[in-house]
Amino acid sequence: MSAWARPRVVERYTGYTPSFDVKAAVEKMVATVPSKFLVGLEEVVLTNTADLPRRVRRAVTKSRRKKVRMIEARGLYHPAWKNRPAWIEIFVDNTLRAWERGWWLKFPWYREILIGDVLFHEMGHHIHFSVRPEHREKEDVADAWKVRLSRNYSRKARPLLRAILKTLRFLSGPLFMLLMRKSARVELEKGLISRAEFEEREQEWKPL
Repeated sequence: MSAWARPRVVERYTGYTPSFDVKAAVEKMVATVPSKFLVGLEEVVLTNTADLPRRVRRAVTKSRRKKVRMIEARGLYHPAWKNRPAWIEIFVDNTLRAWERGWWLKFPWYREILIGDVLFHEMGHHIHFSVRPEHREKEDVADAWKVRLSRNYSRKARPLLRAILKTLRFLSGPLFMLLMRKSARVELEKGLISRAEFEEREQEWKPL
């Protein structure tokens, strides 16, 4: 793969079919990521947990010093190893499990939020590991990059929505920022987002 090539997106499901075209959504997201952050990333594999070997299904990984069963993971980043370039694995069934039968997935923007949370977080690991290393907790770095890449995607892929939000922010002034902070604070207290993600979001709530 050339230094500036974008990673290919491939599907490898076993006995599973997503309720929408996940590959198209991921390709759309990948296309908005600056090429300099994708150097060395060969592919993004969309799969499901049924495809995991038994030994892997029983294995555990660590996230923020806590053990997480591989069978419950939504995504994994695999650094370059020996002759294989880095790649990302997204378990689509786990990512969509709570929403697969709900009406929320009928909205493209919500699908993209669910998939983007995983994709951009794992890309954050790649950026941290291969492109722009930092001396702090790796999950915090990945979460910060997730917010930045998601913001960049929204700016490029949904300019109308961004314009509406910016207008509301301008018209409502401090009230808009107060509501955004309150909403994120609730998510933080419930453990839905990390402190790093909360702090990164605050950068967008500063006065215009």
